[in-house]
Amino acid sequence: MRRHVLGLGLAALAVSAPAWGASRMNAAVFLQKAEALRRRGPLALLSSDLKLLQAQAENAGDELKAEHDTAKREGRPLSYCTPNTKVLGPRELLDGLHRIPAAELRTIDIKQAMHIILVRNYPC
Repeated sequence: MRRHVLGLGLAALAVSAPAWGASRMNAAVFLQKAEALRRRGPLALLSSDLKLLQAQAENAGDELKAEHDTAKREGRPLSYCTPNTKVLGPRELLDGLHRIPAAELRTIDIKQAMHIILVRNYPC
């Protein structure tokens, strides 16, 4: 019986694990970590937070692009109109995050923040 319960627990963890990996970082936390890395200068390259932030930004950007492409393909209204290249570089992303009020940043994730920045910087 004990082995059976352990097996069910491991199975539940295996099924729920992808949800843990797919979670998005809060935008205020993202900005705080990014500013801490910026202050470290070249030493930031040694930080594990650098890869974490890059992955968060890339995943959010990929999701936004896929959603935008789907809306475009289906003829739905677009909330922003970007060139066909990646548009939010690190500097533009950080500048955009700084322009979002701190109270709002604490309530949204990085994908939502990037959407706000794209709408503001690339209106249709």
